[in-house]
Amino acid sequence: MDIERLVSLLDNPADARSWLETLGVDNAERGQRNLEHLSQCGMTLDLLAVIVGQLAKHLPSMSDPGMALNSFERFVAQTRSPLAFGSLLERDPESLAILLQIMSTSQYLADLLIRDPDVFDLLRITEGQPVARQVLVDEIRAEVERANDERMAMSVLRRYKQRETLRIAYGDIVRGQSIDTVTQQISYLADALCEGAIRFARRQLESKRGTPRRPDGATARFVALALGKLGGEELNYSSDIDLIFLSDDDGATDGERSISNREFFDRLAANVVKLLSETTDLGIAYRVDLRLRPDGKQGPPVHGISAALQYYDVSGRTWERQAFVKARAIAGDVDLGQAFLERLEPWVFRRYLTRADIAGIKALKRRIERRAKLEQGDTRNVKTGRGGIRDIEFVIQFLQLLNGGDLRQLRTSNTLAAIAALEQVGCLTFQERSILERNYAFLRKIEHRLQIMFDLQTHTLPEGDVELRRVAIRMGYADTHHAAALADFQRDLRERTVENRKILDHLLHDAFGDEERTEPEVDLILDPEPSAEIVAQHLGKYGFNDIAGAYRNLMALSEERVAFLSTRRCRHFLASISPALLQAIAATPDPDSTLVNLCAVSDSLGGKGVLWELFSFNPPSLQLYVRLCATSPYLAGILTSNPGMIDELMDSLLLDKLPTHESLLATLKDLLRGAEDAEPILHSFKNSLHLRVGVRDVLGKEDVRDTHRALSDIAEVCLAEIADREALRLMERYGQPTVGDEQRPCELIILAMGKLGGREPNYHSDLDVIFLYEADGMTRPNGRGRKNESTTNQHFFSQLGQRIIKEVTRLGPYGRLYEMDPRLRPTGKSGSLACSVAEFSRYFQEGAGQLWERQALCKARPVYGSAAARDAVNAAVRDAVTCVEWQPAFADDIRVMRRRLEETASARNLKRGPGGTVDIEFLVQMLQLRCAGQFPEVLVPGTLDAIDALNAAGQLGDDDRDFLRQSYRLLRSIESGLRLMNTTARHDLPGDERELRRLAFLLHMHGPQELVDRCQQVTHENRRRFDRLFDEETSHYEECKT
Repeated sequence: MDIERLVSLLDNPADARSWLETLGVDNAERGQRNLEHLSQCGMTLDLLAVIVGQLAKHLPSMSDPGMALNSFERFVAQTRSPLAFGSLLERDPESLAILLQIMSTSQYLADLLIRDPDVFDLLRITEGQPVARQVLVDEIRAEVERANDERMAMSVLRRYKQRETLRIAYGDIVRGQSIDTVTQQISYLADALCEGAIRFARRQLESKRGTPRRPDGATARFVALALGKLGGEELNYSSDIDLIFLSDDDGATDGERSISNREFFDRLAANVVKLLSETTDLGIAYRVDLRLRPDGKQGPPVHGISAALQYYDVSGRTWERQAFVKARAIAGDVDLGQAFLERLEPWVFRRYLTRADIAGIKALKRRIERRAKLEQGDTRNVKTGRGGIRDIEFVIQFLQLLNGGDLRQLRTSNTLAAIAALEQVGCLTFQERSILERNYAFLRKIEHRLQIMFDLQTHTLPEGDVELRRVAIRMGYADTHHAAALADFQRDLRERTVENRKILDHLLHDAFGDEERTEPEVDLILDPEPSAEIVAQHLGKYGFNDIAGAYRNLMALSEERVAFLSTRRCRHFLASISPALLQAIAATPDPDSTLVNLCAVSDSLGGKGVLWELFSFNPPSLQLYVRLCATSPYLAGILTSNPGMIDELMDSLLLDKLPTHESLLATLKDLLRGAEDAEPILHSFKNSLHLRVGVRDVLGKEDVRDTHRALSDIAEVCLAEIADREALRLMERYGQPTVGDEQRPCELIILAMGKLGGREPNYHSDLDVIFLYEADGMTRPNGRGRKNESTTNQHFFSQLGQRIIKEVTRLGPYGRLYEMDPRLRPTGKSGSLACSVAEFSRYFQEGAGQLWERQALCKARPVYGSAAARDAVNAAVRDAVTCVEWQPAFADDIRVMRRRLEETASARNLKRGPGGTVDIEFLVQMLQLRCAGQFPEVLVPGTLDAIDALNAAGQLGDDDRDFLRQSYRLLRSIESGLRLMNTTARHDLPGDERELRRLAFLLHMHGPQELVDRCQQVTHENRRRFDRLFDEETSHYEECKT
């Protein structure tokens, strides 16, 4: 440009603006000011005319002429000598073209140059040539060595990154270096900066706390592993860096203010992250993401090598294996990191895939396919859009995971290297490789141009055509008379992403072409980070009120709490049963509560994966388990209070019958053989058996009579073993109780009363007992004790009874075994705790025994003692019941007693309320007392057995027998349900609607209304029959009187 034209432009702003518009400057007014400022910077007019002429030549071909001109003017103003710089451009016209190209491509790079114009000379000299990784590492080490404090170190790291980024961008933008060279250089720079940060942070921390030492005295090591783009040596200009920090396991620092190595390395990691990511006046070095570490955000920032290996072996998921495909040791003790990765390699690339591995890989495949469908309409995002960068990377990683176990060539962290390796081993055709390499490089270049513009982490193309055209030009497209840059760029982008997707779809289909349809719940368990929308979509149909909470609980079920158990295996089997599990939970009255209980119970078992595997092979057991967790806090409490009862639970779910009295006794004897402390064994025995009985009860597998008999047998064998052990201990002091001149050993007989006597106790029933012994006498020293004080049998057996009660009712660390009540003995609380059989008989024969006591004896049954001794007691009981001739007036007395019990009961009480079980029991006992003298066979202790015996003896009609049996079974079943639910009022029908629904569900009824209706029907009819039969007896008495 001649000087006259330049002067004309400077003197005539309107003319200058029009001229600038012809050059493509969008903001001509600002451009005119740029020209004016250039004229004032100190250049001569003739030199400025040369420079402006060069600008006129180069600006039209720039992607953003206005931005380039504005940045150039600002740059010139910051140079030490604009005149000297202008002379340089006059001598070397290419320099201006290079400078404009950089400034047109990236405002961020332009600002860096403006801040430090001298760097441009260095760029011209080096021409953006690649630098070896070790050179970068050595340079930054030397620079941070000179940093005295944290602020200075941060400044060193950031300035170094900016300077080197300019070098790399020069090679990229100006010299057109390949994408793999550019990303590798960006990655090497990040490696060096991480190394510098670790060096400085460790030096500072060691100066305060000393050097961390291993137990053998050697210096403890620390390493940073990179995953993602940095791990694959394919970092973007503005990527986060995904890091995992590892260290040697144990030890402490050797300084005066010593701390554990764990604390030292946690602090070191925090300081390294701060050095890299804290915002200063120079910005940040990197955004650091530690979420890929073991246990994610919940895990410590640094893991020991052994702990990390164990985590991945036991709990590692498929997505973590996928992440480790791109793992690389980058800073710190790289040898330590490399050794770790070598040990982990067999886990990442498995030669022999388990069912869990295959399920995880298939889930990964489905996740890739699902995302592709969801993002089908997203054409602007070059990373996550259909056929975009992530599509290629994920499918390539998928193929590496699938085939890398057998083909070591595929074990590379770099995507382009992996594509080449896949072609070499035959997993890709040459054409597929060529297309994917070309298209991947194309998309990565777009990504770089988007990010370098303002140093922002973006992957989305602009919407407007003007900005989109600028991207096209930065990609190398140009407007010609044959084609438009924007149209060509859009066509190529569209064709290449479609081309990518076709190849990737084909590769995925070939991997598992015959895969059956998988329920979405399966993938929900296997998906590492499902969106809230996906969670709501898949869990919303199962009746949960708190869907987010339900998802958290579901995830808790997929993780083993025991360190050596495999969470991977656990998650696989949970995923396989998740549709059936969720359907079973949804069928319960309160799905949220059921899932919470299921989590608590499952956590206590110690091996959830074993349980899920059982359910996968035995689906009915899953339904049973859910029902247990939905309905029975009592059984759930047994499991949660006794961790590790998985075997007992499985027995409960799978065994087909209840144990016999004989098998229980043999089992308990074996358990107690040689044991000093019986308490934990007895509690564990009772809990495991209650669990077994309760599970079958919950599942409706047993008649209520069989359930009660089993509970009675459990209590009896516990009582018998305690009695045996306490008798032996007491004999060490007093010797053997004897009878008669021949000093025959004297026996204890425990006479069970109430529910235990009738073999019909519930889960929380007290044990009502009377302690009897054969006959009076004295103890005989046996020579085993220290003193062997002789005492009376009465004293001995009373002491023995006290000891038995103490052991049975003691509230210890395991709770109380049973409540025990001995007050039904003759003379009650005021009498001796134990009495002889003869004294027992005299009490009733001589008339001291009252009607209620003889009524109570209708349920008496010896549960401890030899067969002969039990027979003697049974005879004494029969005599006691029949020694007083029945008088019909007794019926009125029994009815009065029944009414008294009713006075303190609520209307909803199914035991003592009107028509409750006490109605049936008192009616049966009245009939037993009335006819026992004539029909002794009716004196059987159980209520249901007694009803049958009375009917067989002709004392109860068939209709009454059938109805009373049915109603008694129903009410006792409801009572069992209430006990299993641990309700506060254990005999009252719940008033709370939710509790009522749970009870109805537990009892296999259709709903709470059916339960309420049936209770009302049977209690009303029970009372009617009770009144009728008692009225018949009373009217008979009145007839006799008249």
